[in-house]
Amino acid sequence: MLIQIIQSFIVLLVSTTVAAEDFDPRKIYSETSEAVVLITGFEPGQRKMSKGTGSIIRGDGLILTNAHVIINENKGRPFNELRVYLKPERVSGNLKEDTSLRYKADLIEYSENLDLALLKIKPQAISKRSTTLQFSDSDLVSIGDPVLAIGHPEQGGLWTLTTGTISSHISNYGKIQGKNVFQTETSFNRGNSGGPLINARGHVVGVNSMIARKATDGQMITGVNFSIKSRVVVDWLSSKNFKFKFISRQTAKSVPPLISSNAKINLIPKTETKELPPPTPKKVLQKSPQILTKKRPYKEEDLIKQVEDEMEDMMNEMKTTNFN
Repeated sequence: MLIQIIQSFIVLLVSTTVAAEDFDPRKIYSETSEAVVLITGFEPGQRKMSKGTGSIIRGDGLILTNAHVIINENKGRPFNELRVYLKPERVSGNLKEDTSLRYKADLIEYSENLDLALLKIKPQAISKRSTTLQFSDSDLVSIGDPVLAIGHPEQGGLWTLTTGTISSHISNYGKIQGKNVFQTETSFNRGNSGGPLINARGHVVGVNSMIARKATDGQMITGVNFSIKSRVVVDWLSSKNFKFKFISRQTAKSVPPLISSNAKINLIPKTETKELPPPTPKKVLQKSPQILTKKRPYKEEDLIKQVEDEMEDMMNEMKTTNFN
């Protein structure tokens, strides 16, 4: 009996070590970050801007993000102008260079309750890209699993990488039926809104949405961040007639982190596998956090100036075209 216990412990130790070794943030980032975008929302002639993150989830230009990224809080409606910026081949740290691949985006669907939104850019914009992000079933994610986030945190760099683990599962967050989230200590900040929470295989398990930074008594809070579960996302997409399937656990174990081998979405066929269900985690109630992206003047004045210059160039181009 003692020998069996020791053998079981060794197997558990080895499997845990292998899982840890499989988590390679550098490799995952290099193979998925191309499918992460910068999103801005603004009103022409006004110096207020929303900045967030999104994920390319289909090769025809479909992009997933948070609803609060694209909604003008002051007017209670979506921004008139939405722009998407694709990741350059190399992020240089120069704002003008890193945001040179910019495209006008159309709003397709959004849900304020679930804090989810779909945008669309022309497929020609991403025709040369090979990466789109696929979903892994969040029901298969356990507390302690390693994850990473890619986004554009306030006063940080663009396409920033942060890593951490899953901290807990929370159902019906904010008393909203079906809004199930992960709590994670993976660092988020304003600007990370709408970005992907990615597992060790390079698959999306959540959409980063909220942070808690101050308790009701004024005490500071750190490492408490929330991500909307991928199952919530896929169910919502299905309700809007966008059919996506989870990459199966069997397939996830047999493929490298790169999610798609071409610009089109690859639907993964169902596989018959017999596996034990994951343990049911305890639910932890949290205080209501603030959203990640506030609708206020963006502190990096260069980006606002750049958008204004773009609008002026567009107007001049229209005048020239009409004149000719």
